[in-house]
Amino acid sequence: MLNVVENSRAKKTAGLAVTYRAGSGDMFGTCPDSCLLKPAPTGTHKIDRAYERAVRRAVPKNGVAFLFTHFKPGQWAEKNETGRTVFNYSADSLSKAAAYIKNGVAAVAVIPADYWKRKSSKKVIAINGARFVRCPDETSGVGCNGCGGGSPLCARQDRKFGIVFTAHGAAKRAAGDPSQRGGCYAAGGNVALHWRNLSRQEQSTESDGARVERFAAGLRRGSILRHHIAGDLGRA
Repeated sequence: MLNVVENSRAKKTAGLAVTYRAGSGDMFGTCPDSCLLKPAPTGTHKIDRAYERAVRRAVPKNGVAFLFTHFKPGQWAEKNETGRTVFNYSADSLSKAAAYIKNGVAAVAVIPADYWKRKSSKKVIAINGARFVRCPDETSGVGCNGCGGGSPLCARQDRKFGIVFTAHGAAKRAAGDPSQRGGCYAAGGNVALHWRNLSRQEQSTESDGARVERFAAGLRRGSILRHHIAGDLGRA
């Protein structure tokens, strides 16, 4: 199931168009079991191919769109291309993200909350020959709408660097430790309330794919669309 918001009022995504996706009766139902941030297994292993094709095309006219997914790039039906939604692979660790970056895949990773205390640079790091840039919102509070001068780093399909996000919130310890299950930022607070309520709604007769394409087509020119504030590409 899909919910769409034309103008987000959340601090980081203020001014963006955003979506949320949940499984029927399970807010984690579209997330793959391979994601270690989930508190419990869901049994989801496959990407919803019809939805994947649709979300690739769901880009505002003269605008950009991006998302984060825990489904591995080898499972994607298409690679990132200009004019399409940019898929960012959320890797379990910096080293795994680095391997994908060196192979030309857009990748991101979460790092421990105290990571920057051990580093001289607070914005850029290099791991295994790959360069990573810290999410600009963490150092400047610029938000996604102002990131990159209006061209968010996460929406750049041909970038040569990864992006790191510092674990935060009540579950930050688990989020920053790949050996622990749990830590999903969307599992608590207002995002969780919204996501859980979505999973309890009746399934619409309109497919998630049809709805996301219709939503993107109706946005104002030049809009920035972030798919999946919570949720993923799995079969709902």
